[in-house]
Amino acid sequence: MTKNPFLSLTTVILVVTLASCELDYAPENTYVDSKVYHNAKTAEAALAGAYVRLNVFLSGAPQDQNNYPNDGDVFVLGDFSTENLKARASSTDYVAIETSEYSNTERDGIIATIWKQGYNAIDYTNNIINGIQTYGQYDAQLQLQHIAEARFIRAYIYFQMLCIFGDQALQGNTNGDGIVLQTEPYNGYKPGQHKGRSSNADCWTFIVSELDDVIASLDDKVPAAAQRIRANKSVAKALLSRVLLYKATATDNRTELQRAASLAKEVIDNTAYSFVASSSEFTTNLFPSNEYSQANGHPDPSNRSNELIFYEPSRRFVDNYPNGMYYYSKALYYIPSEALSAYDANDIRKTQLIVHGSPSDNPGDWTSAKYLGGHYDDVIYIRLSEMKLTYAEAITRVTGSVSADAINQLNDIRQRAFPDGQKPAPYTSADFASASDFLRAVLRERRLELAYEGQYRWDLMRTDNLLGDLRLGSIAKNRWNLPVPDYEVRFTKGVISQNTGYAE
Repeated sequence: MTKNPFLSLTTVILVVTLASCELDYAPENTYVDSKVYHNAKTAEAALAGAYVRLNVFLSGAPQDQNNYPNDGDVFVLGDFSTENLKARASSTDYVAIETSEYSNTERDGIIATIWKQGYNAIDYTNNIINGIQTYGQYDAQLQLQHIAEARFIRAYIYFQMLCIFGDQALQGNTNGDGIVLQTEPYNGYKPGQHKGRSSNADCWTFIVSELDDVIASLDDKVPAAAQRIRANKSVAKALLSRVLLYKATATDNRTELQRAASLAKEVIDNTAYSFVASSSEFTTNLFPSNEYSQANGHPDPSNRSNELIFYEPSRRFVDNYPNGMYYYSKALYYIPSEALSAYDANDIRKTQLIVHGSPSDNPGDWTSAKYLGGHYDDVIYIRLSEMKLTYAEAITRVTGSVSADAINQLNDIRQRAFPDGQKPAPYTSADFASASDFLRAVLRERRLELAYEGQYRWDLMRTDNLLGDLRLGSIAKNRWNLPVPDYEVRFTKGVISQNTGYAE
């Protein structure tokens, strides 16, 4: 197996700048930091660790000495509390998320873990940014690129944290409490100096400005599909497009929606990416079922779809990325009948990407073949299909009308999902009585195309549940977000506040 040199650098140094983030005293690692961030090779090794932290936060972490991953709770949250995913009754943590009814156990358990992993990764990026700025003695432009990548990772984590914990942040509540914005490395516990949550508006501003700022310093080159595991200009533009769409939907901010559309179109028009119209792309290059293993006879799955923009390469680089989603066993959650009925009969995304999975564990239930190749599956964070749907939605919201270009983008996604000879008639303008009708079609296609890719719940929240998802609709709107961990509220004596839907 060919190793990626970015992933194969010395990893011993990766822990030195992070080890203090949960201690009650200031770190004493100045000497080590001065060595780590002095030259490009060791600084890049630390940056590799930041990408690992991002992936652990989003989609899973090693669970035991065999490197079996536990479930990527943040990614899974994109479908919980919706008709896309159902928790097992025995899986109380996930039932709590599904119903938005949390005991103290869940608030200080799974919720606290998500919060901790997020801020753990944020502190890691803060150390990298500060370390390179303080001790970097290598090429100035490369220093700026490394800092920009760390800031991109930090912005991505803050964005997900805001979606999860921001008090109705996706619903236009600009004055609500967002998250705690921390941009300096942790410097030890200081009683009485706890930092509270910034407003949703300030959090959005910070995330957008961070992504805007880093674009100039990121690499302009788009690598081959197998190497799209780091941030470049296109990756940052794609994430910023998503952020602006999420932020601007509820408030109908046409300026931000126009930017979301323009950024998405820039990525779509970048010839380094291509959209393959064949339905076989799903199972051959996007979500193949084979896992690299000489022992089990599967081939090295080196082929990757050219529509990939940013992903976690667990499928191939298992030594460095022992993470990845694992839906196979259905022990914790499964795909319910409501999700299956949302697809047309011949839709490949149903017939080949929703399967029974484990023949012994709940064999009659369904799971996602997007994460079925074994314990180490690639996890796709951004791909061209999302950009096409983002553009179609955003430009329609801006103009209040349905353009031929928007229809074409929607048709590309919908037509590819069916085998030759079984494709539905392409949409035309006559199929939509209004812009609202078209937006519902786009949102429906986002649900089907991006299912189990961490977005459906947030789409429902930002559109005030326009698709009428019954499971989310049964939850009070001020409880669509998760509660802040009770431990944080108690420990800071209320400086970090609880969300309104959960305040006692």
